[in-house]
Amino acid sequence: MGGGETGGPETSEPETRVPELGRINVGLQIAAAIGLVAIAIGAMWGLGTFRKTPDGSAEAGKPAVCEPPKAEDGAEYPALCAALNRADLPTLLGVPGEHVSLAHSAGSTFTGADGTKQTEAAAEVQLGSYNVQLIDHQGISVTDLVGLTLSAEPTTVLGHPAASYSDHTIEISFTGGQSGGGSGPGGIARHLVVAKTGKRDGSSFELAVWRQDGGTPDTAALLRIAEKVLPAAPGWAAGS
Repeated sequence: MGGGETGGPETSEPETRVPELGRINVGLQIAAAIGLVAIAIGAMWGLGTFRKTPDGSAEAGKPAVCEPPKAEDGAEYPALCAALNRADLPTLLGVPGEHVSLAHSAGSTFTGADGTKQTEAAAEVQLGSYNVQLIDHQGISVTDLVGLTLSAEPTTVLGHPAASYSDHTIEISFTGGQSGGGSGPGGIARHLVVAKTGKRDGSSFELAVWRQDGGTPDTAALLRIAEKVLPAAPGWAAGS
């Protein structure tokens, strides 16, 4: 991806799709933690940042391990990635023939009105055309989501309050030469926000799955993943 030298042959790369989560907007925190991180991820894919072989990439067809945390990553990232990057994740996702090819941090940092900075930890894995992300929302609750997202449907997961919703991905394309690239609405991303405890107003985890090929992920697969991954996530309170 990315352009070649000026005057060289024009090349075109496949579109990159990332979740568009801008409709959830609980002040600056949600805008930064959800909406802006999606755009940032898309930009990195489009510019070829992830084409460099990272420490956590798969080799010789073997599943990838989690990339080591960087200085800017949230303290929860290693545990989030370990919980998400399960050996049975391909089966839970419904693609048993795939394996995790990349496992890395997808966290973000935002600056509040008073100038203080807060980092939101997240982990993301890629399996074939699928991407799965696990986010630790320290200041976003299920109540926030249901109140501000018209498409959110209240539900429960493992006895915890939860809400599911779907939205369109952002499709980002980069081409070489003089024609540049572009962006627009892509396929469907599925999301599941689950309270860490039995309280709807506390902090939450969010699982999201989308496909780079524009296909629509299976909602049942997202629930299967949640039931296995969340009990191993940092801060989950079982039976509460």
